[in-house]
Amino acid sequence: MGRTREMTHLLTMSQKPLVRSNQWSTQFQRREKKSKHKPTEASSRRSDFFARGAPDLNSSGIGVSVGANRYRAHDPRFESLSGHYDQDMFEKKYSFLKDAQEDEIQRLKARVAAWKKTGRSGTKARRKLGLTDGSASLEEDKEQLSYLMQKSSERRKDQVQRAAKRAVKKKIREEVAEGKRGAYYLKRSEQKRLEVEAQFDELQKRGGSSAVDKAIAKKRKKKSSKDKRFLPRKG
Repeated sequence: MGRTREMTHLLTMSQKPLVRSNQWSTQFQRREKKSKHKPTEASSRRSDFFARGAPDLNSSGIGVSVGANRYRAHDPRFESLSGHYDQDMFEKKYSFLKDAQEDEIQRLKARVAAWKKTGRSGTKARRKLGLTDGSASLEEDKEQLSYLMQKSSERRKDQVQRAAKRAVKKKIREEVAEGKRGAYYLKRSEQKRLEVEAQFDELQKRGGSSAVDKAIAKKRKKKSSKDKRFLPRKG
């Protein structure tokens, strides 16, 4: 038994250098370039492999950038392959965003009102809304409220204008179909006049006479302020 163990030990010791030499030769062959025309292989285990960045297809050395691998952020919902973009359909599908914005406006109005209250009632209102921890201020809430109200106003104005343009196009198509006029392109002045009339009709439907009167007063004020700039100044 002891002789057999000794022979096994000697055989193992005699094979170790051979195994080590085979490992070194295999590793050398792996690193060696197979051809001078092939690129050098780099191991991804090196710490600087990812620090150098991904290989750039445009780095050809000729000074030409084709943008083949340039990253472009995009939303597939707004790509041309997804079909024609219909803003009305988009607003209908994402109407919950408008509702959330209106809820936020009401919440900010309540916060601003609580900030402006004085005395014990003001302290009670601010405590109820969680405004006593010092994480917010009246100026921040007023600024956010003004921003959201401006966005809401712009959205409603855009909706009225798009509805007016649709009404004008529908009216022209109906007149052409009835033979009242032939197919032709409107002049810019006539297009503008029809769109303004359609806008007032749309305002009448949405907000009644008060909305129309408010829009007319706003236009008059804007026109008068524009005319005042051309008047001679006194003294």
